[in-house]
Amino acid sequence: MNLAPTSPSAYDSGRFDRMSSKETPDWEEPEPEEDEPSPFKIALGFFILPLLLVIGGIGIFLLFGVLAHEDVDPASYLAEINGRGINEPWQAAFHLSQQLQFNDELHGDEDFAGQVVAALESADDDDPRIQRFLAIALGRIGHPVAVPALVNQLGNEDDEVKVNTLWALGNIGDPAAADAVAGLLNSDQDDVRTMSAYVLGVLASPTTAERLQVSLTDPVPAVRWNSAVALGLMGDRAGTDMLGRMIDREHLAQTPGVLADDHATTMLAALAALEKLGPMGLDERLVLLRESDPDPRVRAAARRVLAVPQTPNSDELAN
Repeated sequence: MNLAPTSPSAYDSGRFDRMSSKETPDWEEPEPEEDEPSPFKIALGFFILPLLLVIGGIGIFLLFGVLAHEDVDPASYLAEINGRGINEPWQAAFHLSQQLQFNDELHGDEDFAGQVVAALESADDDDPRIQRFLAIALGRIGHPVAVPALVNQLGNEDDEVKVNTLWALGNIGDPAAADAVAGLLNSDQDDVRTMSAYVLGVLASPTTAERLQVSLTDPVPAVRWNSAVALGLMGDRAGTDMLGRMIDREHLAQTPGVLADDHATTMLAALAALEKLGPMGLDERLVLLRESDPDPRVRAAARRVLAVPQTPNSDELAN
């Protein structure tokens, strides 16, 4: 799958209109009208909450402030980040990150990305909020010139900076960052490990497969699941057993901390990986999903997996 970088507040929430299988026979069921999810969207339910908490924790004052700054040139915030303006540097960084969410003209702009990198490298280390929002800004610009500076931020002591930086590196999609991202699979913070495993699936670098295989035994379900999806998206079968569990609604229902509303998102992530690998001996389960799952997107995804040609090892049944 090709990357389709998007912003943390613009993700599809994964909600859908449920359809009864009686309304349209499964063999005639049309594909869902919405676009096929990109690798950067499929694991939404695994990690979006920490990032939304970072953005949402700023307070009502800034939410109203965004409305007041809609027509401000994003470049004007760079001077304020350096302490020359009416806003506090972290407020300017926040406004910049929000403006770039809606400014398509600056997407992929190497020169502006370089200016934001300079602001990031000179930012006050005593206020991690600046780095948090500048990382989001660079992710929204999406130019690889920012990768070295973002990789340096992976060593930041602030875990929210790390999460935002990982998001930015995934949004940019440069595999050169993969080994640095994999280093955070050993973080003692669940959110950091979860985002790291997810981004490795986006970057799809085979050099990280061994570390992802270790993360299949992580105590946090989201880390295990992201690791399995990441391996599958790069064509590695080591997470097949885990993918099989991820498409089992009964198993998901028994997993502590996993809400029923998240089941479809989890299943779609696993099915996207299986579409890369093939049925892998899960034909019976996939047929059941295709014929009777309550989510039309899951039914359509199961159908696509079943259509993938069988490979010599795909008859190994995953538990």
